[in-house]
Amino acid sequence: MKYFFLAFTMSVALAGHAQNLKFEGELSGLTADTKVILSDMMKKKFHDTATVQSNAFSFDCKLPGAGLYVLRVGLIGKKPENRILYLDAGNVTLKGERGKLKNAALSGDEPYMKDWLKFDDIQRNDPILARQKRENDTVIMLAMKTGSYDGLFSDTAFVKRSGATYPLVSAKKIELAKTWLAENPNSDINAYVIYKFLRMELSDEEMKRAMEKLSPASRNSLIGKKLISGGR
Repeated sequence: MKYFFLAFTMSVALAGHAQNLKFEGELSGLTADTKVILSDMMKKKFHDTATVQSNAFSFDCKLPGAGLYVLRVGLIGKKPENRILYLDAGNVTLKGERGKLKNAALSGDEPYMKDWLKFDDIQRNDPILARQKRENDTVIMLAMKTGSYDGLFSDTAFVKRSGATYPLVSAKKIELAKTWLAENPNSDINAYVIYKFLRMELSDEEMKRAMEKLSPASRNSLIGKKLISGGR
């Protein structure tokens, strides 16, 4: 049986409902005139602007469903920064420093949040993926020397080293995703893991088996529905 037959059968049984989210953040150095916006990354065109006070912001809103969202702090020309999050219903808190959003501490009271943070931590601490991050930071530093990529390409030894890292990174991400699914078969973020890292790696039969193992919450997430509807 082809994967799309499974997708059609499963999609008939699913129904989506808006989810209530309470998101409270504290960033030292955040001024009251800074725009803080939450946007949906799954093309549902959802966005909400936070209530901002000095050093703090908050959202109390309805999400179209569990999935990837991007938190944007500051507009163009206002030192913008952003961070991708996996969100659904419940309470989420963030605490850190303006200008260092990606290092801010994040916590939540729902399984999806805990698993997202756990999986993200696994990736951050992997030696190969950490090496790629350091190399990406070096790319920016070298380019800044000349204001263009001329600064990067002048360091031929670095270009060669970083070029050798990329195929290792791709293989490592696939390996970590497969290990996560095997060790956490009931995780609510598994549709995300499959969509992000494995959907182009699995055959129709492998995808069918993977989808059959998804938890109800994972199937009902925005990413889960995209997979179920046949979206790769």
